[in-house]
Amino acid sequence: MSGREIQAQSSPRAATLNLARADIGFAAAHFSIVDGRSERLHGHNYRVSLRAAGAVRADGTVVDFAVLKRALRMACAELDERTLLPARSPDLSILEREHEVEVTHESRRFVFPRSDVRLLPIVNTTCECLAAHLLELVRAGLGELAIRLELRIEETPGQGASAAE
Repeated sequence: MSGREIQAQSSPRAATLNLARADIGFAAAHFSIVDGRSERLHGHNYRVSLRAAGAVRADGTVVDFAVLKRALRMACAELDERTLLPARSPDLSILEREHEVEVTHESRRFVFPRSDVRLLPIVNTTCECLAAHLLELVRAGLGELAIRLELRIEETPGQGASAAE
């Protein structure tokens, strides 16, 4: 076998990296509106994982795991220890003031300290919407890397949603 044949056999053309660590996630409060009914305000210890697929480079990697972990942790840090509110919800009325955010849905009214809230550009704080939002944050953190991403968020073990590019 020639050196070129050995290299071709030992270096795959494409690969998928899986990043699913117990130490990557965030804790946040939220309530969703499903079928017109508002859930009670509650929280989760969300776990977030990432898959990155792409061509294997000459050095034998698709991308450095450290780069993926940094981007994913930065995205999660934006939401950690906050109350998550969907700024694009047609069901909520959100009033931002200097030091507080007031949210109403039908007869329910919440007032939160402004610093405790993350207003997200989504229509609901479901796992589906949060996964898509986090995927956008991770992609922004990674820039133009030639990889395809899939992000999964679980609000409890075994219960969550994925978003993919």
